[in-house]
Amino acid sequence: MPVTLFELTVPRFRRALGVIVHLLDRAEAQFRAAGRDVSDLAELRLAPDMNPLPGQIASAIDNAVGAAARLRGLAHAPEAGPETLDDVRNALVRALAGLDELAPSDFDGAEAREIVLPSPKGARHFPAIDYVLNLALPNVQFHTAIVYALLRAEGLDIGKRDFLGDLPPRRAILPPYPSESPP
Repeated sequence: MPVTLFELTVPRFRRALGVIVHLLDRAEAQFRAAGRDVSDLAELRLAPDMNPLPGQIASAIDNAVGAAARLRGLAHAPEAGPETLDDVRNALVRALAGLDELAPSDFDGAEAREIVLPSPKGARHFPAIDYVLNLALPNVQFHTAIVYALLRAEGLDIGKRDFLGDLPPRRAILPPYPSESPP
């Protein structure tokens, strides 16, 4: 059975935004435990010309929610960017709730859609699958990775498993490989 654009996007977007929630939880707990002001998290940035933490999270949200809307043939206008950690958390809650409301049938016909992204320099036109694979998914992952990098650069105790999120449990390999069988 072919993979649908719903399956390629909505669960991936939910996972990425859920990872951001998890990273924020860990960051706030570690800041508090160290006696640091949690509001300082909102000022973290990797470089002077990059958005701080709330802007990175807003971009992940906007790319996820915007892609889900565009693939359904709907217009998307981004929300005003969150500035505080409370704003960020509220935006994440709204985005996750909105993604939870979507069903595979909402994406009927998405594969045939052309996604047009207007710009003052000229609109970009994408077949839907190219938009998903070459712009929407990479953008959500990029901004999620930047959130992780900002927190790691700040010295927080987080690792790859925090970025990857929940994985399926390991299963024993049964029966043993033939080369490992006793004689």
